[in-house]
Amino acid sequence: MGIAEKVQAEKFQNLPLELKGITKKFPGIIANDNVEFTLREGEIHTILGENGAGKSTLMNIIAGLYPADAGEIKVFGEPVNFTNPRQAIEKSIGMVFQHFMLVRNHTVAENIILGMPGVVTLELKKVHQQIRDISERYDLFVDPEKKIQELSVGEQQRVEIVKVLFRGARILILDEPTAVLTPQESNALYEIMQRMADEK
Repeated sequence: MGIAEKVQAEKFQNLPLELKGITKKFPGIIANDNVEFTLREGEIHTILGENGAGKSTLMNIIAGLYPADAGEIKVFGEPVNFTNPRQAIEKSIGMVFQHFMLVRNHTVAENIILGMPGVVTLELKKVHQQIRDISERYDLFVDPEKKIQELSVGEQQRVEIVKVLFRGARILILDEPTAVLTPQESNALYEIMQRMADEK
């Protein structure tokens, strides 16, 4: 094998995400049937299909919410077998759900660190700065001191994106990301995603 072939082989060995033969069955239905998928650095993919086609099921498998009945998942070249979402987060996979998981009477910063081990309120000043740094980096415009109930739907989605980035996500999964957004918010989201992809 020549040098060029070796470089190409190494590149494919460390793909951010690779699915082989992913199958998931529920009583009376096959949600995912032998799915193959490859994600490379800097790529943005859209999964299309009718309601009930298995799109959300596949995303939930990648994010550690469902186990696959068959198949293999590799993250950055390493085989994984997630049994819960925390394991997926530890492998740099973050998912933003269609229905946001935010506490309305808490601040942005409080929501972002909620449930994170080893983070205490005494570190909030540091957390605020990290949130601002992430926000500025991708033009997400998130104010860490605002309460969720003061934010628009589009702003709440940006909080969810900052939350997974804050936790170290390098692979970002968005479930029905534009379903609740205005056309202007959708366009802004596309620009944010492209900016992230360009930073590969």
